Amino acid sequence: MSLMTLPQMRTQAKKQLLAYRRNNARAYRNPSRRAQSECDDGWVHAIEAARAYFRSTNPLKERFMCRLFGLETPVPRRQPTRERMIKLSIELCVSESTLYKWREDVFEIVLYAAVEGGLLRPFGLDGGQTERKGEEIETKHSGD
Repeated sequence: MSLMTLPQMRTQAKKQLLAYRRNNARAYRNPSRRAQSECDDGWVHAIEAARAYFRSTNPLKERFMCRLFGLETPVPRRQPTRERMIKLSIELCVSESTLYKWREDVFEIVLYAAVEGGLLRPFGLDGGQTERKGEEIETKHSGD
């Protein structure tokens, strides 16, 4: 697996945020797409974890996340992102620059949730290495 750069990971997170409704609503999945749907399910869980985090810390930011990326209702197709941001800033009574900062926060939290869920490995780290280190620590403590 090739290493992903941070901009590539952010692009992947944005793509998955915009595809959330489509991936979450699939009741029937073709067996030939099962591997892809497992990955999509992982992203759905990462996005839901990010939503739960924002819901507990800042409900307005969670509402912004849902509205900007169309997590509950579809995003207008021909409407530019900047126009949506301006409308959201008026509706939420928050400055436009704050919304851009919030968008960056959303990307960060979704990326953290994806890393936590094992969907991304930002530094090429193998999950087995951390387990082995944990086992060594346990054996050292149990021998005392």
